Amino acid sequence: MSWLLVSTCVCVARQPLLRFLFASFMAAVVPVVGAHGDELPVVPPYLVGGSDHVLVGVVWDEVAIRKVLPSWLTPVKDMTGVIDISQKAEVYGLPPYQAAYFSVDVEGLDSPSGVNARWILQGVYGPQAAAALKYWYGLPVRNGTSRFDATSEGTRAVATVNGQDFATVEIKSVAGSCAPAAVTFNYVTPEGLIEIAFAGSACRAEPISVQVYAPSGDPFAAFQPIKVLWAAEYKDGSFAITRAIRLYH
Repeated sequence: MSWLLVSTCVCVARQPLLRFLFASFMAAVVPVVGAHGDELPVVPPYLVGGSDHVLVGVVWDEVAIRKVLPSWLTPVKDMTGVIDISQKAEVYGLPPYQAAYFSVDVEGLDSPSGVNARWILQGVYGPQAAAALKYWYGLPVRNGTSRFDATSEGTRAVATVNGQDFATVEIKSVAGSCAPAAVTFNYVTPEGLIEIAFAGSACRAEPISVQVYAPSGDPFAAFQPIKVLWAAEYKDGSFAITRAIRLYH
């Protein structure tokens, strides 16, 4: 190891923020090799910036949720959840990507902001992001993408997998409603708890329509919202996807 790297390590060890950034840098530049010599996805954390989201709060069918939710988790009584379609412009540790996921709210692991913890039911992400989230967190995600189309009233967000659109969320923007916001989210995964602190611009919106038209047999087809509760937009957000905290159950 060169004297420069040694000096850097000594300096970094004395500063908590520098320790975090240095660890992120080393994870991004040093390949991780598996037992069979294959290169594994980049080790988290992943730093995300320029993140735009179209979200709707929904109510899921209880039977569909209980079929997939682990026995050690309890969905909230009202079976609420989120459809989140997003675009990530800047990512450290992974290439920029588009994404969409369906989640259900679960009890007992609320974030410090008081937001119900989320269990991801299904998701699509860019190829490297999907590989990393599946490998390190055990999430049910695969390669896919999303796009935002401007409408006369707001935005139409579309999620795509295997070259086919499978979900569309259309919202009406509320003029003058955007404001700086900071909020924490907890995501429960098979590998543990991911704590995410998000900062960006939050905007009110009105839901116009939500359609899930994934073909029969596709995992997304099992989740049809029975009610739409609210809509929102997050713009130019920043957050870190941290390593999972082990949960014992």
